[in-house]
Amino acid sequence: MSQSAVDAGQATREAILEAARRRYLRFGPRKTTMAEVAREAGFSRATVYTHFPGKRELYQQLLEHETATFLSELEAAAEGSQDTHAKLRSIVEAAGRSFARPTALGGALAGDPDLTLQHVAQPAVEQLEKRVIELLSRVLAQGVEEGALRAIEAEQVAYLMFQLGRVLVERERQGRSDFPFVRILGAMNDLVLHGITAAGSEGSESSEGSKSSEGQGEA
Repeated sequence: MSQSAVDAGQATREAILEAARRRYLRFGPRKTTMAEVAREAGFSRATVYTHFPGKRELYQQLLEHETATFLSELEAAAEGSQDTHAKLRSIVEAAGRSFARPTALGGALAGDPDLTLQHVAQPAVEQLEKRVIELLSRVLAQGVEEGALRAIEAEQVAYLMFQLGRVLVERERQGRSDFPFVRILGAMNDLVLHGITAAGSEGSESSEGSKSSEGQGEA
């Protein structure tokens, strides 16, 4: 097969995925037929079935496509800076920009029953969770090693960041967010990086004293 034919096939596939995304965001995958996707994309049903055997596979591959795009954006954000604080800020901002856009992945992450096929969406979300937590854990652990962050359980903090972010995505998708999405994600990032206790305050000193006592007890 010539390169031009491969390129044309890839372009057709991407056009079908984009048409499916538009239909799913309006009507959900349950209520969208392959024929409707074909009309939306401007292709025959036969062309759509050539690339995707059925509705389940089409929805699954759309989620995989959006997941790959999302993860590549986060990886690029993480690699764009050497400073741990800047890395985390860039990752959170990239995630905010991504989920501010209407995507099928956002609906899957929010668990919207009208805009997902749950038996397909759940494994995709679990894979997304695993990959994002791995990325955040890596950046957090690097920050601890370099002394930019205090000693923390990197994987646990990464898990908390992902789960809190997921709740914020869900509220945004449902129109229940009380603050602009990107701004509230920034507040989450600031809380993770700096906490809420002012340096040198009584609460901070008490916390440090407690840790010191615990260390002496263990010794």
